[in-house]
Amino acid sequence: MSVKADRVFISIGVSKPGGDLEELPGAIKAAERMAAWATAQGYATVLIHDRKYQEVTVDLLRKEIATAIKQIVDETALKRLVVFFAGHGAALAVGDQYWILTHWKKRPTEAIKVSSLQRMLEYYGPKQVAIIGDACQEFSAKFIDIVGSPVLDMPEPEEEQRPYELDQFFAVDAGKQAFMIKATGGQEDFCLFTEVLLDALEGDAPQASFEQIDGDRFVTSQSLALYLDGNVAQEAGKYGVRMNPRPKPGFYTDRIYLKLPPPATASPPAPAIDFSVEEVSFGSGDTASYPSAGGGIAGEQQDTGGAPIARSVEKIRLTLPSSPKSELAAQTQAILQTRETQRQTFADAVGHATVRDHFETGCGICISGAEIAKVEASLGEVSPVDGQPNWFRIRLEDESNPLGWSDTLVTLANGRVCSACVIQGFIAGLHILDDTSLSLLHRPIGAAEYEGQIAIDLLARAHAGLLSQDEIINAAAFLRYGKHRIITLGCIAAQFYDTIRDVDSLRSMASFYAQHQQPVPLDIVLYGGGRIVESEGRLYADIPAVPTREPRTPEEQRQRFTFDATPGFERHPIAGRIPWMRHAWGAILTAKCDKTAEPWRKQAMAAMAHLAPGTFTNVVPDGRQTLVKLAGVKVMKRKAQQLLSM
Repeated sequence: MSVKADRVFISIGVSKPGGDLEELPGAIKAAERMAAWATAQGYATVLIHDRKYQEVTVDLLRKEIATAIKQIVDETALKRLVVFFAGHGAALAVGDQYWILTHWKKRPTEAIKVSSLQRMLEYYGPKQVAIIGDACQEFSAKFIDIVGSPVLDMPEPEEEQRPYELDQFFAVDAGKQAFMIKATGGQEDFCLFTEVLLDALEGDAPQASFEQIDGDRFVTSQSLALYLDGNVAQEAGKYGVRMNPRPKPGFYTDRIYLKLPPPATASPPAPAIDFSVEEVSFGSGDTASYPSAGGGIAGEQQDTGGAPIARSVEKIRLTLPSSPKSELAAQTQAILQTRETQRQTFADAVGHATVRDHFETGCGICISGAEIAKVEASLGEVSPVDGQPNWFRIRLEDESNPLGWSDTLVTLANGRVCSACVIQGFIAGLHILDDTSLSLLHRPIGAAEYEGQIAIDLLARAHAGLLSQDEIINAAAFLRYGKHRIITLGCIAAQFYDTIRDVDSLRSMASFYAQHQQPVPLDIVLYGGGRIVESEGRLYADIPAVPTREPRTPEEQRQRFTFDATPGFERHPIAGRIPWMRHAWGAILTAKCDKTAEPWRKQAMAAMAHLAPGTFTNVVPDGRQTLVKLAGVKVMKRKAQQLLSM
């Protein structure tokens, strides 16, 4: 690692992850080129790839990253940390992104869980973090068992969480593929997104791509995002493939990545170099070859309107394939059709599942799609409904209290155990689609039959990988609007906000539940919605107040609750001891826990090892006892307690 005062750049490339995944030698090239750029810009640079090291593991990354951070913070504050990754990637849901390491097939924790890493870095004190991923976010059954890791351990002694400014630059959106170019003619393989990124970072972009500040020209987080938005898809299209990046600029103090020289006569473009190419998709494992001859130039030298710039890395010349694109177009269409089929299947199955509109007890669960062996409630009594083998009343310990809840374990005939937190005044609808897909929605007692259909369609689109970047933010606003009527949706919205580490929105959501006299779903608190306290087997949240902010999208502008100030609460009841959704389990290690809640955290980490695939929490048969212990099904039978905020 080269030493510099206050900035660190971690550049990671994994080209040979095994597990029947395609080798990606371009990932090494990408990591090396990004590290060279960072070193030239004065970053303390750490380069890790599987040509330099025999294997890239969580242990190796933890050691190298922690050491790099420590060398800086022992001397001064860590101003900026950049983490770059090139290689195979996966996504189990929107916002649930993983970067694949060498032994991912042997151990499900051998992958970087991006959202968990982002949360853990809040304990390490950087003022700014940039996450750059040149990898797929493809939904694929081969990655269904991945759990991933935050990579870093909790610091000792434990530090306070400190929110930071966050830039995110991802090659593609959730559910999509990124591409590597296999080159011949003396050229090395390279990654398309990284090359477009470097064109901007090296100043090889049109004049309009730079931001003018006091007469000088800069590459800022905002101008970089605009450049990627406007050029990645264009360059990918020249190869007949689709790549729509997902840049999310978040720096607002020091926004600068590069300062350009003063304007001067532009240098002429260098001659094009033609070479044949074939594409390899990151993450899917599928390979398709497309021969290339001469043609137009993708990413050729641009007129920057300034003096010649000495690049930190040589410029790779991209050439336009001359082969017909009909085969690629057909392949793309087939992928879209498959996703549409997945969306329709989910929407039909969940939308047509019958959910009762009332229970005499004021609380219950309706299960469909699988044979049930047993239903147990941690804080209530379960009784079946005559003539309906999969409908169950649940009488909570304090059925008159709107803050009442109970973790409910549903054991299927095949031994798998699904978890659903039931809440007084709501009916939980649990639908088992298949061995890897579940749906869980909470609807108020007496809700109309049509209520929830919009939410079901939204979940179906997310399930099939059909939500775009803008739709994610707008969907989060919609989900927050409906979360008090269809309470599960708050967990979905929280997952979106966790992806961009919008902690204020998480805390506002938690406050909304408290204001509506509802318990806060555990997932929201885990992501950052408050501090967790345990008392007599129940979890409570200390929820900080949030000030007013500016709306970020037209959808938010129409929904004042997304940016208005919200009050704080102390010891407000949390709904559940078990995370509602699989994604939230990755937040257990990084959640802010009072010392009283540390035994709960330990129990949850033990149960986490038994998670089964699925959007919502379920465990394999061998994990049943760990989930029973975590829920407290046998040990939490006691007299009803006062559940109102203290």
